[in-house]
Amino acid sequence: MKLHLLIILLFTLLFTACSNKELDEVEYEKIEKPISFSKDIKPILDNRCVSCHSCYNSPCQLKLDSFEGLDRGISKNEIYAQRLSATEPTRLFIDALSTKDWRSKNFTSVIDKDEDSDESIMMQYLFQKELNPEITGRYSPETEKLTCVKNKTELEDYFYKNPHKAMPYGFPGISNQEYNTLMTWLDFGAKDDTKNLKIPDFEKDKIEKFEDFLNNKGIKHKVTARYIYEHLFLAHIYFDETSNNFYELIRSSTPPGKSPKIIATRFPYDKIEEPFYYRLQKVNSTIVHKTHMVYKFDEEKLKFYNDIFIKRTWDEEPYLINYDEKTSPNAIEVFKQIPAVSRYEFMLKDIYFFINTFIKGPVCRGQIALNVIQDHFWVAFMDPKYDLSVIDKNFLKNNFENLKIPNQLGEDPSLFQTFKNLGKEKETKTYQENRAALYKKYYKDGLKLNYLRDSSNNDSILTVYRHFDSASLHKGALGNIPKTLWVIDYPLLERIYYSLVAGFDVFGNTAHQLLVRTHMDRLRVEGESNFLEFLPQKSRIDYFNSWYLGWLAKYLTTYTPSSNETGIKFKTKDYKFEFVEDLLEYTDTKKDPINFVEKNYTPLPLKVSYNSKYEIQEALRSLSTPNVSNVIQHFVGRGANVAFIRIILNNKESLIYSLVVNRWHKNVALMFDEESRLDPTKDDIDFIEGFIGSYPNIFINVNQDDLYDFFDLIQNYENTPSYNNKFLKYTVNRANPNFWESYDYFNKEFKHQNSLEYGLFDLNKYYEKAINKPLNE
Repeated sequence: MKLHLLIILLFTLLFTACSNKELDEVEYEKIEKPISFSKDIKPILDNRCVSCHSCYNSPCQLKLDSFEGLDRGISKNEIYAQRLSATEPTRLFIDALSTKDWRSKNFTSVIDKDEDSDESIMMQYLFQKELNPEITGRYSPETEKLTCVKNKTELEDYFYKNPHKAMPYGFPGISNQEYNTLMTWLDFGAKDDTKNLKIPDFEKDKIEKFEDFLNNKGIKHKVTARYIYEHLFLAHIYFDETSNNFYELIRSSTPPGKSPKIIATRFPYDKIEEPFYYRLQKVNSTIVHKTHMVYKFDEEKLKFYNDIFIKRTWDEEPYLINYDEKTSPNAIEVFKQIPAVSRYEFMLKDIYFFINTFIKGPVCRGQIALNVIQDHFWVAFMDPKYDLSVIDKNFLKNNFENLKIPNQLGEDPSLFQTFKNLGKEKETKTYQENRAALYKKYYKDGLKLNYLRDSSNNDSILTVYRHFDSASLHKGALGNIPKTLWVIDYPLLERIYYSLVAGFDVFGNTAHQLLVRTHMDRLRVEGESNFLEFLPQKSRIDYFNSWYLGWLAKYLTTYTPSSNETGIKFKTKDYKFEFVEDLLEYTDTKKDPINFVEKNYTPLPLKVSYNSKYEIQEALRSLSTPNVSNVIQHFVGRGANVAFIRIILNNKESLIYSLVVNRWHKNVALMFDEESRLDPTKDDIDFIEGFIGSYPNIFINVNQDDLYDFFDLIQNYENTPSYNNKFLKYTVNRANPNFWESYDYFNKEFKHQNSLEYGLFDLNKYYEKAINKPLNE
């Protein structure tokens, strides 16, 4: 009997210990006035929630950049996940248009109340922050296994295990006024009062003209419209720089004159059985910088389309193109009737936008997706007048087989198809040999500098920065001379676009994503090879080998240097440096005033005080010189790549710079074990005036009188309590009570500097460790 009672007691204690504490009933002070979603709630969500909850990387797919996203709720299905089979897309405003449809796709509401508690999931997440405001430990929503609770039981279990992980997640709580406003609105029905704002007459007129052009029934117009749509489906189209109105180009079931109604397809080139129309639909979600890619429609652009597509004689008698899923991703062949020079001119006209789609599109998320590129490189472009791929009428046709892309296998390639298409060494080598023969035939004296595009829009050269698991694009030649440069011609540009943007499916299986990643290896080498063709033939192998250190990298990389000699007469043996100097002069591209290191430059010692912007930038210039700044050898990994610096001058004005860390790689030819190919002793820093990237890792505030101390931290940092407390003094840790003040400042300043490209910064990659107090000396 005693044994029996003991067993019962043990089981009772066991289950009591394992049971979760029931959540307290939510408390708040009711706001005694009508609350509007658009006027009262949306500004709070925009300022405190959208920084993490927008786009595909929203935790639990909870998008808070619109009422529709909030109403949709959460899903336990990860978008960026390894999977054997493709999953159904869940794109907001596309794949379902009603609450009922989202529930059928297994999305759970966060605003509907639980029948027993009369509280919603979102109310408890906000209330638990009030109960447990302390920020402790590490917070990394992109790398942590998220619970994505869907009911009261899971909610209790979550907060039993994670009392300090309420919302805002890993950041200080919202103000009392914001909290009470949100809670009142949630408690009393969470109603939406968003109204479609009237489109200005000026924009209506432009919309009508472009929709007329795109829906013209002539065959040339139909083929042209399809080509334009497949290239602009991600664009935020604007008509006026100051209106803050942006539009998306969609395929709609409704004709012009009626409200647009999008037809959902997985890819922009998928066949639609019913009649459809190209329409411009207003973007109503909050604009976030990581997906904001602007493209202008105006009278000049409409004339440009007519000139290059409609008035120009085509290479073949115009005909309608089918939507064969196996060939549609290969735009070089599919649109062969349109002169290649027209297609190239179309993309070059807005080349910053198109390269940005490579960077900001859904493919460019995560370390595995990004380690295909160097941390810093420049891109230049062949001038259409000298790009032989668009001049010779037969070259592209003769290389259709060599120019195929793996996206033609769709979103769900089999294991057999995957392994069959991984290498493509034969096709790659054949294409490079054919290209070299073509250039030898036409340009017997070799490539000359003026064969590269010279633009007056500061986009002759573009700069790409990789920030570990994100990237950014910028006009001009930022930074010092990079390790590698790319030269892009039409076939390379088109294939990258259809591989990374039009033909990439974030919901596809792992094989699909693997094929795209390995294909980008080949395209990267092609861009680098095109650049090397401008250097003396004897130097190319040595340059290339210096970028691909290690036997495995050389084994996996197919490089076929031509025997063609360059047409540039070099005066020194430092061919790359001399080429860059001449390229910058030819394109009238300014050298980076802080980070470009002239030969024989000697860094200046730190000064006790700094009294002008010139002196400050001279100090930054010294700190950006290789092997000068010690701090980057200690802070490595995903959380130490981009910092926003605010220097507060004594006259109360501020200077804004971005600190960008460039990681040195032995090679970028391999997908895994990237850490083994890094060498922190060779990393360097760029200081760029203004803002770089969409994902700041840390905010920094420095007063003018503290600049010597701050510069000393960067130059001489050691992992000691003294220097670590200096680090805490100037950086804004996620646990800092004034965190939101800094976040708001940098967003406001970015909007002031660049209102057209402005969008909210994302905090999913902010430095993950919470530090609440100074370290012991």
